[in-house]
Formats: sequence, structure tokens, C-alpha cells
Amino acid sequence: NYMILAGADNYLVRDGRETDVFYTCLPLFHGNAQGLSTIPALLGGCTLALGERFSPVTFWDEARAYGATQINFIGAMLAILFKQAPDPKDRDNLVRVAMGAPVPAALFKPAEERWGLKLLEGFGLTETGMIAYQSLENPVPGSFGRALPQYEVQIFDDNDEEVPPGAIGEIVMRPNRPHSMMEGYYRMPEKTLEAFRNLWFHTGDYGKRDANGNLYFVDRKKDAIRRRGENISSFEVEKVVNGHPAVAESAAIGVPSELGEDEVKICVVLRPGQSLSPEELMAWCEERMAYFMVPRYVELVEGLPKTPTERVEKYKLRQSPLNDRTWDREKAGYKLKR
Repeated sequence: NYMILAGADNYLVRDGRETDVFYTCLPLFHGNAQGLSTIPALLGGCTLALGERFSPVTFWDEARAYGATQINFIGAMLAILFKQAPDPKDRDNLVRVAMGAPVPAALFKPAEERWGLKLLEGFGLTETGMIAYQSLENPVPGSFGRALPQYEVQIFDDNDEEVPPGAIGEIVMRPNRPHSMMEGYYRMPEKTLEAFRNLWFHTGDYGKRDANGNLYFVDRKKDAIRRRGENISSFEVEKVVNGHPAVAESAAIGVPSELGEDEVKICVVLRPGQSLSPEELMAWCEERMAYFMVPRYVELVEGLPKTPTERVEKYKLRQSPLNDRTWDREKAGYKLKR
């Protein structure tokens, strides 16, 4: 029932119309394609167009062929699409709204201008459906918006106390209407109780809220990196690295340090025909991030392990973090400037 409610919310927030064609290339067994494409299309009496899989080369051709007016993306899909060479046909499409997350702030307006559409960012989980959205008319790039009236959303510290604006904590939520999120994890009562402790559902994501009430995603708790007393967002590291013109995508992980806690490693996929040395990447990072965030380890890889919904499987990268392809900044004698 909650997926139907979430789908109805989504249809309204993204300005759904009966004449819309919802296009998705994400698998139907996943909550994203169900709740953000299939159910909104069914409820609105719209057309649903299904692509077989995500390909940055054919994505826009498929969207044009189907006459898509609404598209959906997840993870790094938008950034990968933006990295494709500009095409005279970029604005030759019928898409009004592109829904998904995350959208790097620096990419928000350029992407809208390139493809002639409106971006709509939001936040949600399979357990909850989408609980917060940007405004289509007045977006705040970098933020995923504000909670829908149907939900309460807070930012808590480790003691489940609300943190002040600007402080980072865990995103927690609870619904204001019945049957609008999952009732529990199947045959896992202990995990259900842990997630719902103190009458709030704990998302496992770090976030923050600004003074105006806009919410921001920081990182998955399990992906956050702790280096020499500093908390580092893998999401922020990836955002800087992905901004390099030679980089197609990347994934940052923590590698156990001989000094305790973690060192930062970045796995990098280059764009076709591009080259990039670790030293060149270090210079790029030094200019754009705090010195304690600059990766110690760099590894150029042909591709990143992913789920069918394009999420990077970082646990696979952690299985052999240091190997003969890994460049070590300290062993190479590269000195950071402070």
C-alpha cells in the first residue's frame, strides 16, 4: 500500500500529466522503477516505456524514440550522461522533468540547460518511498529539498538528539499517515526494532539541514571515512574527482591505516581515449578539497562493480583495496601543499 501512496505523491510532485510518457531503464524488481515510474504512470493513466538497461550511448536515442516526457535516473547516471560529448540533438527531446538523485550542485543548471528540461531531486529508500523533494519551481542545487507534509524528517546525533542547522547527523523519519512505509524487515524482528528505535526510522544516511530548512545528503554511514580524527564524505571526494574532464566516474573507499582509522582510496574510470596520471589527479584534488580529504591511494580501473540499479558495490572494492595496480601517494613521495 505504501508504494501506491508514494507513487501518487511522486506523480503530483513531478507535475504528472495524462499525456506523459514515463521512461525508465532500471529493473522492475527494484523499488525505484516501481515507485517512481511504473506506479505513477499507472495512477495517472500515462504511458510507461521500458528500456532494457542503462547505456550512456543509447539513453537519449531511446528517450527520443519513445517520446519520453518524464525520465528517471539514479546514482551516477546523470553525471555519466553529462560526460558524453555534446550532441547537436541534445535538446531534441520532449522531456519536461528528469527525476533522480544525487545531482551535484555544479551540474544542476548546466544539465537543465543542455537538455532543455527541469531536474527534480528527492530522497527516499525502499523502506520508506520518497519522503522529501526539491521544488520544481524554486530548486536549491545541492539540496534534496524538504520533507513532504506526510512525513517528519530530522537530523539526529548518535544519541538520537536533534542536531543544529549545519551539523551532520543521521537522517531519521516517521510518517504522519498510516500504511505509508514498510511495517518491518521480513523475518528480522531484531533489525526492525533497531531501525525503528526511539520511534524514528533510522535511514543509515548522514545528512544536514541548512538554516532555511533545506536538507542535504552527505554520505552513507557505512561509506563514511574516518582519517586521523576527521570525518570524510566519500560522496564529496567522488564529486571532486568526477569533475575532472578525463574522469568518467569514481568510487572512494576507506582503507585501514597503519596509524589506525582509514586512509582514502579513489578508484577511477577514465573517459574513452583519455589519460590521467595519479600526480595530475592529486594536483586537481589539492585545489578543490581540504588537504585531509585528498586520497592517498589511486587506482585506475576499467569499470566499477555495480548492482542492476547502477549503485557501486563498494564492498567488492574493499575486498582487495591494495594491489599491484594501486598508486600510493606516500610511497611515491608526493607532498601535499597546505
